[in-house]
Amino acid sequence: MAAHQLCNSLAVAAIAAVSLFPTSVWAQEEKAAAAETRPIDEEKTDAYLSRLIVALGEDESYKVRLQAAVFLGRSDDERAFEPLISALNSDENYPVRAAAAIALANLNDPRAISHIIKRIATDPEPFVVEEATRGLAKYEREVALPYVVATYGSDSQEIRLEAVRYLAREPDDDANGVLIRALGDDQKVFELVKDAALKMDQESALEMLQAALDHREAAVRRGAVLILRALATPAAAKLIRDVYERDIEADGVRNETRAALRELRRFLEVDNIVRDAVSNPHKHGRAKALKLLGVVGGDKAEQVLLDALKDEDVYLRGTAVMAMAELGNARLVPALEKLEADPANQRILHLVRHTLKQLSRKETN
Repeated sequence: MAAHQLCNSLAVAAIAAVSLFPTSVWAQEEKAAAAETRPIDEEKTDAYLSRLIVALGEDESYKVRLQAAVFLGRSDDERAFEPLISALNSDENYPVRAAAAIALANLNDPRAISHIIKRIATDPEPFVVEEATRGLAKYEREVALPYVVATYGSDSQEIRLEAVRYLAREPDDDANGVLIRALGDDQKVFELVKDAALKMDQESALEMLQAALDHREAAVRRGAVLILRALATPAAAKLIRDVYERDIEADGVRNETRAALRELRRFLEVDNIVRDAVSNPHKHGRAKALKLLGVVGGDKAEQVLLDALKDEDVYLRGTAVMAMAELGNARLVPALEKLEADPANQRILHLVRHTLKQLSRKETN
C-alpha cells in the first residue's frame, strides 16, 4: 500500500510541478528560450518532440514515460495526440496512464474525450479514474457534449454508464436525447437516468418523459412509465393513462401502465371515469372508461362492469368482459357463466371463455 501511495504522490507531483525530470531536453530548452528571449527553433522543437514521443512509447522507466507525457501535454502540438492516446489506453504503469489523461486534456483536443471516458469507466486503478475525471472536467460542456453522446454508442455497459453519468449531471435538450434512449438500457443505466429524472424539476422531467413515451422502442416507453410511476403526481398519472388508452401498445408497456395506474389510483378521478362508463354519449368513450375501470378496480368499478354485461350493445358487453379479466376478481365468475349461456353473446363467446379461464385460475390459486 505504501509503494502504491508513493507512486500516486510522484505522479501528482510530476503532473502538477514537472519536477521529476529536471534534465529533460524540453525543460532545458524552455530555460534557454527564456534566457535568450527568442522562440525555440522549429527544427529543434521537432527533434525534442520526437524524442519525447519515443520516450513515452519506449523508455523502460515509467518515470521517464510519465515525464514525457506531461511535457507532451504542454507542447500544444497535434502530433502528441496519438502517442498520448496510446499511453492512456495501454501503458502498463498506472501513473503514466493518469498523466496521459491530464496531458490530453491540456492539449484541449476534444477527440480525446471518448478515450478519457472509456478510461474512467474501465481502468482498475482509482488514481487513474480520478485524474481522468479531472481531465474530462477541463473541457467545456458544450464542446464535450457531442463526443460524450457518441460515446454512449459503445457496446460496453460500463462506458455507456459513464457517458450517461456525465450527461445526467446537467440534463438539458442536448443531453436528453441520450437520457431518453438510456431508459431502455440495462438496469444499471436505467437506474442512473431514473435518479436524474427524479431530481429534475417536475416540468423538465415530464417534458423528457413525454418525449420518451413516443419513442419507437418499447423498452424506452416502458422505462418512462416506470419513472412516471415513481414520480407519483397527478400529471404523471395522466400521462400513464394516455399510454394505457392507446389503441395499440406493446404488451410489456401495457403491463407496466396497468401496475402504475393501480398504484396511482388516488390521482385518477374515478367518479368521472365511472360517469363516462355509464353515460358517455359516445360508445367508444364508454368503452375506454370501462377498460380503465378494469385496471383501477374498486367496488364501484366492479358494479359498473356487472351492469355493462347487460348492455344492449354487444361491443360494450365484450369490453366489460375484457375489463373483468383485468380486474381479476373471481367473484365475477357466476355473472360471466350466465353470459356464456346466453345465445345472444355468440360474437363475444371467445372473450367470455378466455376471461372465465383466467378468473378460474385465480380462484384455484
